[in-house]
Amino acid sequence: MMAILSVSPPTAPGMWQLLPRSLLVVPLLVGSVAAADTSPLEILLPPHVVVAWREDPRPAADAPAGVEVPQGRRVSRRAQRRSTRRRPLDEMPYETVPIRPPLRDSPQATEFVPLAPFAESTATAVETDTTLTSPALTSPVPAAADATGITTHRDQPYGQPESGQPAHARQRFDLYLPAGCNAGGMPLVVWIHGDTWRDGSKADCPLIWLASEGYAVASIGYRLSDSAVFPAQLDDCRAAIAEIERNAEVWGIDRDRVAVAGSGAGGHLAALVGLTSHPTASVATSADRVGDTVFPRIAAVCAVAAPVSLTTLGPEQDRPGSPASRLVGGPLPEFREAAQRASPVTYVSADDPPVLILHGASDDTVPSKQAVEFAATLKAANVDTTLVILPNVGHRPGLDLGTPGGQALVSFLDRVLGPGVRPDSVPRP
Repeated sequence: MMAILSVSPPTAPGMWQLLPRSLLVVPLLVGSVAAADTSPLEILLPPHVVVAWREDPRPAADAPAGVEVPQGRRVSRRAQRRSTRRRPLDEMPYETVPIRPPLRDSPQATEFVPLAPFAESTATAVETDTTLTSPALTSPVPAAADATGITTHRDQPYGQPESGQPAHARQRFDLYLPAGCNAGGMPLVVWIHGDTWRDGSKADCPLIWLASEGYAVASIGYRLSDSAVFPAQLDDCRAAIAEIERNAEVWGIDRDRVAVAGSGAGGHLAALVGLTSHPTASVATSADRVGDTVFPRIAAVCAVAAPVSLTTLGPEQDRPGSPASRLVGGPLPEFREAAQRASPVTYVSADDPPVLILHGASDDTVPSKQAVEFAATLKAANVDTTLVILPNVGHRPGLDLGTPGGQALVSFLDRVLGPGVRPDSVPRP
């Protein structure tokens, strides 16, 4: 059953003109926050900024209240720049925008998906034999169990199994396994990185904590759009997953319980991998092959803040230099057919695996309308669909253990894949 909530972020048109030219905005490295009562200045600026007023050569009447304006001869702009470079920022007068309450204190998304209380993992470090080696004999980084009891296999190549080396430096994956799970049969969650198709790394994986919950976690790399246009990214993701499934017995993975997840561009690719996967004809093989295309088995999809219809993203993405335009090789309006081929919504069919859609209601990069319409299209095709719209959340919902996004994800995985295989054989409460 699907329920949808639409939330519109506050706007303040025309207010930018009220800011003085001497305003310096310095972002602070802090976590996500939830919206609260805001002043006009807070509406105009991103959360958590420092507003610093440097020496302003204009008349005192133009300066904000409480700011001392130097008197006497007007200082040239060149002299101002020299003075600024010599003067530490912490000696300058500033005022701080009030900090809003953190997101984790805000109501969870229980209006959309009933989430049972989720206890933090009780898994402890487990003594294990870490002699398990990669199927690729040239693995540059040996496996090792860290303090949390997770065994890591880094930089495993895919794409060129006969030579053992990938054709491109990004055609590698990292694999995180619960230490001590030697019996096999673990479900696998594959993470696809990237906010756009030109950034990110397989090292950026927010789901490693799932390995402490009995899931195998893989983070895969792929060629970025500055080196290859679509469908190279999709081909790489398929090939990486197929390589992992091909050695499922070695890794102790159940190839029939594979989920793929990602956020932003990664969510877009995860949806494409899941919706274009073909059912396998035999359990003896890990993937179907049609010509040069490999179709791995996918049992579930999690798309977070994902652009699923490139042709309706809006004028900002229609520009030639936008991430979506660079992905397909040119401006979206001119490459409309290519944009449709790269849109997950084009491939919705009744045999698609279950799909979890996570989206922030205040996302100003990928409109939440994309998630709502995607869910409606899947539901119309009788696909098992779960839509979670997170109130007061922007483009990058948190997926850490204990966040609403993380709770929704693990609840979805437990339902559609079955719970993970814990080393201590303790079932999830």
